[in-house]
Amino acid sequence: MIKKIILPCLLLSALVTSAQQNLVQYVKPIIGTSKMGHTYPGATVPFGSVQLSPETDTLSYEVNGKYNGDVYKYCAGYKYEDKTITGFSHTHFSGTGHSDLGDFLIMPTQGKLQLNPGTASDTKSGYRSAFSHANEVADAGYYKVKLDDDNITAELTSTTRVGMHQYTFPKSDQSHIILDLMAGIYNYEEKTVWTYVRVVNDTLVTGYRQTNGWARTRTVYFAMSFSKAFKNYGRKSYDAKQAYRGFWGKFNQEQNFPEIAGKKLKMFFDFDTQEGEKIKIKFALSPVSQENALQNMRAEISGWDFEKVKAQAQATWNKELNKIQVTTSNDNKINFYTALYHAFINPTTYTDINGEYKGLDQGIHKAEGFTNYTTFSLWDTYRALHPFFNIMQPSRSNDMVKSMLAHYDQSSLHMLPIWSHYANDNWCMSGYHSVSVISDAIIKGTYNGDANKALDACIATAKHRDYEGIGYYMDKGYIPAEKSGISVSNNLEYSYDDWSIAQLAKKLNRMDVYDEFIKRSNNWKNNYDSATGFMRPKLAD
Repeated sequence: MIKKIILPCLLLSALVTSAQQNLVQYVKPIIGTSKMGHTYPGATVPFGSVQLSPETDTLSYEVNGKYNGDVYKYCAGYKYEDKTITGFSHTHFSGTGHSDLGDFLIMPTQGKLQLNPGTASDTKSGYRSAFSHANEVADAGYYKVKLDDDNITAELTSTTRVGMHQYTFPKSDQSHIILDLMAGIYNYEEKTVWTYVRVVNDTLVTGYRQTNGWARTRTVYFAMSFSKAFKNYGRKSYDAKQAYRGFWGKFNQEQNFPEIAGKKLKMFFDFDTQEGEKIKIKFALSPVSQENALQNMRAEISGWDFEKVKAQAQATWNKELNKIQVTTSNDNKINFYTALYHAFINPTTYTDINGEYKGLDQGIHKAEGFTNYTTFSLWDTYRALHPFFNIMQPSRSNDMVKSMLAHYDQSSLHMLPIWSHYANDNWCMSGYHSVSVISDAIIKGTYNGDANKALDACIATAKHRDYEGIGYYMDKGYIPAEKSGISVSNNLEYSYDDWSIAQLAKKLNRMDVYDEFIKRSNNWKNNYDSATGFMRPKLAD
């Protein structure tokens, strides 16, 4: 059976069974990277933990102690208008209006070793390189670019938890791969809290990095494997001199020392390369441990066949994209499938291959019977994306609701996520829109857990009196303008969320809860000015 829905400019066919089409060809990840679209062009798989993508500058979040407005252009790390690349990092947000991440930046270079990125106006002043869009390819699950300064070709692909690099070098006895552990998006001087690096042998490096940014207690572990043994390695520490330094000064820690720790570290690995020689890197992430990162790597990429991993990534994307097949022009297909691609990037997997993840309580938990997700940008996604997932990604939607409820169980505040990533809630934007997502999933039959327990979590979140004016909202039916700069917005958001709770309560025949929250859902009227037809702030008196 074929169900067809006529839409403007396009015929949408949701097929129960149909032959797979080559839909990856219509995905153009470069769309949205210009004019602050805040998307990235690099390699990822659907809902993957790894987003391996280029960075095009090194702007700090602050200048002279104040917010640097230009950093907003780099929420995804890459800006199409830029002419240089500073490296390739493994974590990125897509489409957000604030940022974090940009972990573990890798850059291949040749010649004199330089560990500073340099400036966009003088690429020779550091390890960054000029590039041209004419020598750049961005596809679903694959990215390629020529780094002009050193004539190195960079290629990227990924699995769910592992990024794979392939760098094609010219002939040289001074080829380097830099691992910049200070680099980051929305970076600032003290953002990196601690870094640890362990050189296990001449092809394997593990470690972790903890940062205090949008997520204030975010720790990411890694395992990094080279296809070729490095001949030499070292580090440079940019840490300020401190009063207590212990007794590590007994060693020369700058060259070929296997255990490094500090706040501001950069590593380098040296190679001899032949003309056209390819050096590959597998870089696995974990929220739990170095051991789990290594386990993720071994489970997801056992060998060194870059083309095989790329083909698997693109096959995974093609399977997801084929959930909707459209009949329209090629231009419309590009727009449609690129949008669908972007819709299937977030939320992101936050579970190791063994089911373990770090919880909001900073403890290690195991996801029993579900995949744990993070990157819940709920103010952005509750209206359309999550309802869309209930139709096109029901199994994942079920797991996402379970992830939200696990977040609630681990929360010291007993609240569902507001805007959560990497075992943290960053509390961005207004409303408590988890309740809308959860209610929708239960009412539509997507969620297979304890619905009454889920409703209890929604109620507790909506009654957290000391969160952003909820107490005033409950007592007065609105939030006084002198108590909040976003009083009207919050009132409208809370009213909708309360309506969602009411619908869930009605579904579960908990009519006392329904009566309470359907009444609360009418609070929006207290900000409505019938004379002007607009919502307006209201003072306490």
